[in-house]
Amino acid sequence: MRMSPECVPCLIRRVLFEADEIDDSKSVPAVRNASRMLGDLFGEGVCSATVATEVHRETYKLLRNDDPYRSLKRRSNKTALELYPVAERFVSASRNPLRDAFLCSIVGNILDFGIGTGYDDPAKLKKEFRNLLADGLGHDDTKKVRKILARASKVVYLADNCGEIVFDRLALKEIRKFDLDLTFVVKEVPILTDATRADIEGLGFENLADRIVEAPGFAVGIDLASMNGPFGKMLEAADLVIAKGMANFEALSETALAPIAYLLRTKCAPVSNAMGLKKDINAVKLFERGYERR
Repeated sequence: MRMSPECVPCLIRRVLFEADEIDDSKSVPAVRNASRMLGDLFGEGVCSATVATEVHRETYKLLRNDDPYRSLKRRSNKTALELYPVAERFVSASRNPLRDAFLCSIVGNILDFGIGTGYDDPAKLKKEFRNLLADGLGHDDTKKVRKILARASKVVYLADNCGEIVFDRLALKEIRKFDLDLTFVVKEVPILTDATRADIEGLGFENLADRIVEAPGFAVGIDLASMNGPFGKMLEAADLVIAKGMANFEALSETALAPIAYLLRTKCAPVSNAMGLKKDINAVKLFERGYERR
């Protein structure tokens, strides 16, 4: 996805949040450095995920912390585990369990710290979870996704944030009902609240997928350079890629990869506009051909 002017203050807010979380005495230098970088990097045609990656890389160095969201990730998983029985009952009672498993996973995606449009406190998700489920899907391509799953032999599921990853288990259980090979992807190294292998220990994912793979590199979304190597070839060999969250859309919409089903909450106007969706909805959006920029 091409970067828009609205992405600039969003990134600054995120950097400020990170600095305040780790060492508020570094807030001014962190914001100053990010502002300088954005002045150099922002322009027409640049990828929002690539710029965000570079800004966060330098911010982490300045903060001398390779996982500033560590505590929040743990709290997010803890809150999600407390809510999981509610979500499990919701899917079990559903006449369309695939759709509602996707919905539970997407509702967890509203946990997003520092951007001003997600929930900054996991406790808020606990309070609003049932209301968010009641919202349903504002865009629903589940029927199209089901048809692809019915004939697919290989599916790759790209995880996103901690917290929501707990609910991804429900989606994986439903996908496993189809006769296919399922690969579950987490991050190789920490960035933002994205789940790494260490973050999913004890959650039972090894029993829900045929394999767990780590997306290489430090990257918001997917490192586009990795698309030229084994990781990219794995994605291209899949009959369907299911990608969680806005950052994966921001990165993968720069590629010709298809078909891709994005499961996300449209938390900002640049992403919702690029996807042709309304803002602040839960969405299952399938791109059966390479993304066409709007």
